[in-house]
Amino acid sequence: MIRTRAILITGVNGEIGHGLVMAVKDQRNEDIIGLDVEEVDRSLKASLLENITGNILDQNILDHINSRFELTAIYHLAALLSTRAEFSPRTAHQVNVDGTFNLLALAVDQSRSQGRPVKFFFPSSIAVYGLANLKEKNKAGQLSEKQYLFPQTMYGCNKLYCELLGTYYAEHYERLAADAGALRVDFRSLRFPGLISAVTLPVGGSSDYAPEMLHAAAQGQPYECFVRKDTAMPFMTMPDAIRATLMLMEAPREALTRRVYNIGAFAPTAGQLRQRVLKDFPKARITFAMDEKRQAMVDSWPTDVDDTAARTDWGWQPQHSFEEAFAYYLIPHLRNRYGI
Repeated sequence: MIRTRAILITGVNGEIGHGLVMAVKDQRNEDIIGLDVEEVDRSLKASLLENITGNILDQNILDHINSRFELTAIYHLAALLSTRAEFSPRTAHQVNVDGTFNLLALAVDQSRSQGRPVKFFFPSSIAVYGLANLKEKNKAGQLSEKQYLFPQTMYGCNKLYCELLGTYYAEHYERLAADAGALRVDFRSLRFPGLISAVTLPVGGSSDYAPEMLHAAAQGQPYECFVRKDTAMPFMTMPDAIRATLMLMEAPREALTRRVYNIGAFAPTAGQLRQRVLKDFPKARITFAMDEKRQAMVDSWPTDVDDTAARTDWGWQPQHSFEEAFAYYLIPHLRNRYGI
């Protein structure tokens, strides 16, 4: 049977998944298979060659995909996010680690059957960092890819391990085999900062106070922010995150000096976010009531990241600065979304 060429996107219902499907459909002439544990969003179905409802832990589903499709790339977005992962660490490990292992095995099979390394995108996170306390965080400033890799959350542990696992599959897989080095996976990863979307609602991330604040203000609803006003961490808009993903995947392999890259855009405090929201929604009711446990998680993440390698190797440059994010993306789309 002749297999159909397509790309696979897991976790297609998520925030990144929505944007990635639309971007790939608009910019590339490639068919897309969407996989999610929930029924694929109605708004996405017309853009998919096939939509599959199922779990990345179900080997039967992955075997079905492997037998029917020739995958040109895998975008593995399915994950249990940081806040939910703390309530269900065992489930988080199964989904985030075992699920990634299953997808990498699929990529190996695809690489061998096609006679070329299949590209594999993995979205990592600044949760892989672990700063001991607020004093250390403020002193450290921007962090490079190799600093302070001591995650304090299950989600961060999962992401860091999968970065290493993907690197192993790309560079050292079956190194003792007779054909060692043949047709390994082309693993590529971005450590995303907090992502802010005007189109989709946040679901379970500990950096979600920024988009939650915005969406609440646009809807005229009060919002109680769970971190301190002086809490700083890096953010970027969802369109920039999608653009960075496609840029990295399109970059020639020989241009890349690493498997995992930091990317950043802007790094406001929660208080600065509030003030900027009030500029467009002056009646917004935004207060602060620190949740000590979630605050501690955010305090273990850097105030900003050093993304020099991404800028040098494949030309990364965010389109949205802090002010541009609000003026040209967030506010116009929120007004349109909520009819204001």
